[in-house]
Amino acid sequence: MRLQESREACIVRRPAGGAMSGLAGMRYSWRLAGVLGLAMLLLAGCASEDKKMKVCPRVAVLSEAGRITRFQPGPGQDILDIDFQGDIGDIVSACEYPEVKNGMRRVNVQLAPVFVFTRGAANDEATINFTYFVSVVRDEQILMKEEFPAQTQFAPNRARVIVQDDDPPISIDIPLPYKAAEYEYEVLVGFQLTPEELAYNRRWQGLGR
Repeated sequence: MRLQESREACIVRRPAGGAMSGLAGMRYSWRLAGVLGLAMLLLAGCASEDKKMKVCPRVAVLSEAGRITRFQPGPGQDILDIDFQGDIGDIVSACEYPEVKNGMRRVNVQLAPVFVFTRGAANDEATINFTYFVSVVRDEQILMKEEFPAQTQFAPNRARVIVQDDDPPISIDIPLPYKAAEYEYEVLVGFQLTPEELAYNRRWQGLGR
């Protein structure tokens, strides 16, 4: 998919006090109660007052940006040069329709991506830094894109970590200027990649897993 940039009054925000700072903004997804609690809170917003389910805009991972392989500095791209690898394993999401104001309908989408990271042979510090983005797309045009820097770390003697950025979820406010406009929007999530990392993904996808 080729995406063209545009401008529209979509708003992405993290509620007050929710700016991610190191590990404080990320929770390990094995805290099942916390994950289920978030899902219940989010999904509660999908029903209208008459209990009929409303349609949410599609939320998905941008295929070319759903995986990251970061190598240690230098020209090497061997398996021994990998710092870490990561995948967006899931996106917990839901939506709600606020009360109509000034004749304009809106939909509010809340989402929390789940990341799965594997430690590479070149990772000596157990800490990884990465950035992911959330974008709103319609007719292959980028209406809005926001980046979220993040950090997490591997537990001692562990080579894999699963984290969910849900403290709090990211909130996206999308205007709906006409009936059924919600069907035209997509919310896409992905890693913010360097040109080299994107090229690596494309080669990897072309060869198959």
